[in-house]
Amino acid sequence: MKILDCDVHNTYRSQHDLYPYLEEPFLSRLKEKGFGYPQETYQSPIHTKRLDAKPENGPAGSDYPLMREQLLDRYDLTYGVLTGEGISGLSYMTEQDYPAALARAYNSWLMDTWLQYDKRFLGSMHVAIQHPEAAAAEIYRCGSHPKIVQVSIPASTPMPLSHPFYRPVLRAAAEMDLVVALHFRQPGIASAPVTPVGTPPLYIDYHALISLPYMSQLVMLVTSGVFVEFPKLKILLVEGGFIWAIHLLWRMDKEYKTLHRQVPALKKLPSEYVRQHVKFGVQPMYEPREAAMLQQVIEAGELQQSLVFGGDYPHWDADEPEFVMRFMKEEWRQSIMYDNMAAWYKGIEK
Repeated sequence: MKILDCDVHNTYRSQHDLYPYLEEPFLSRLKEKGFGYPQETYQSPIHTKRLDAKPENGPAGSDYPLMREQLLDRYDLTYGVLTGEGISGLSYMTEQDYPAALARAYNSWLMDTWLQYDKRFLGSMHVAIQHPEAAAAEIYRCGSHPKIVQVSIPASTPMPLSHPFYRPVLRAAAEMDLVVALHFRQPGIASAPVTPVGTPPLYIDYHALISLPYMSQLVMLVTSGVFVEFPKLKILLVEGGFIWAIHLLWRMDKEYKTLHRQVPALKKLPSEYVRQHVKFGVQPMYEPREAAMLQQVIEAGELQQSLVFGGDYPHWDADEPEFVMRFMKEEWRQSIMYDNMAAWYKGIEK
């Protein structure tokens, strides 16, 4: 069976790896002050990465031979999309030019190193969304690389991704035929509350509510008409689960039937736009008492062609391919594990 893992976390051994790709004054800034990301609100009470994924001389995800052994070869992956680790915090910085320079440095490093290590690797580039013009320019710069297939953006953003402020980013991604992957990232301790009732006090609360920003983004991406404006736009929701999507699709369709005057740009049901333009990563995988329970829900929501595999290696809650397939009907497995996402990524075997 072919397997396409759309969420593989690689990283640099240290910030020194990015030095050759930075110019002044940003090089001195990184050397003297570090990245400078906002402090994350929550700390996991357990480790955040697999302990056996940490090499002797770097963080988990920084060692290609170890990743090849533990992931690529062990599960015979056809492709693994490198989504990075840590670098996504640059979108929460208050500045514009420095995080944009860090994004350029990371993307250049990624293309020069990891994407050359193994023919199975594909790349997810990063941008500083608080500087949409620079982000769009970076997408145009990297988007023609044959192994760059998506743009990674934090799922939690200061404004909805559908806001006109971010239009240059969405336009560039659509024009370069890149998937826009909304990926889980803590927004930082100084950011707005992450729920409608304030900031959860515990990590377990926060982790259980991980789907909330994805739900909010999805509704407003549809109602804003961006899928009408950019008919080639493709959105992937990574690490946000998917069961909630069924409720949301039904609810949006119900609201549209009576409130469609508010969204004149839409020419069909919201759920139809979602099925055409949005995929859902299955991680973190649900664990019902019986697989049939989950299968019935997936069928009720008609999500078989909308789900894709993203393992989240090397995080502590990563899902292995066999674990995911246990809960899927046999006739769905090839679609979810490979075909659904392969149809979207440019330049790969369908």
